[in-house]
Amino acid sequence: MPRIHVTSNLSLSDAEKSNALHTLSQAVGELLNKPERAVMTTWTTAKMTMAGTDAAAAFVELRTLRLPADDTERLSKELCERLSLTAEIRSDRIFINFIDVDPKNWGWDGKVLS
Repeated sequence: MPRIHVTSNLSLSDAEKSNALHTLSQAVGELLNKPERAVMTTWTTAKMTMAGTDAAAAFVELRTLRLPADDTERLSKELCERLSLTAEIRSDRIFINFIDVDPKNWGWDGKVLS
């Protein structure tokens, strides 16, 4: 049940956000070997700075169950590349936070996934 949330200062149209979110949804499903029907994506636009400037930047949170700890480098590379291509944010202006959620702390469809 991965969830990827992007917070960015980039003003995108709804169509551009949708395109970026669809790209990330597909990528997360592929990279984590999860069905895309189980992936949730969200985008928030906010005022933000990085390295002292307000140039395009993003903070990305990827929450999932059983995140392979030895795979975060590959995930970071792939997600940065895909976000850079779809939203035109340089990869050196993207921070990613990986969160491995205990299944007993994740609910869906009225159940807990433990």
